Amino acid sequence: GFCDMAKLAFRNILALLALILAISTTADAFSPAPRSFLTSRKASIDSSQASLSAKKPKEDLSYIESRDMTRQEMLEYNKQSEEIMNSELNLMTGFSLLISAPILYLCWVAFFSE
Repeated sequence: GFCDMAKLAFRNILALLALILAISTTADAFSPAPRSFLTSRKASIDSSQASLSAKKPKEDLSYIESRDMTRQEMLEYNKQSEEIMNSELNLMTGFSLLISAPILYLCWVAFFSE
C-alpha cells in the first residue's frame, strides 16, 4: 500500500543522498592549503603592494559641479523615491502571493480532501 511506497521512496532518497555525498569532492574545503599555494599567494600580495605604493597622478575632478539641493528639490526627490519604493513593495507582495498560491493549494488539498 501507501506505507510500502513511502518506505521505498524514503530508501531511494537516502541512497541518492549517500551517493551524492560519496561522489562529492568538496570534502577538503576546510583542510590546510598546500604550501605552493601559500607561497604564490604571498608573492602576488607583494607585487600588488608594490603597484599600490607607486604614485598615481591626481585626477582632475574640477569639471564636476556640486551644490546642495533646495528644499523643493529634496521634497520632489523624496516623493519620487517613495513612489518607487511603494511600487517595488507592491510588486514584491504580488510575486510572493503568486509563488505561495500553489503551496497554499497543496496544503488545502492535503488537509481537506478525503
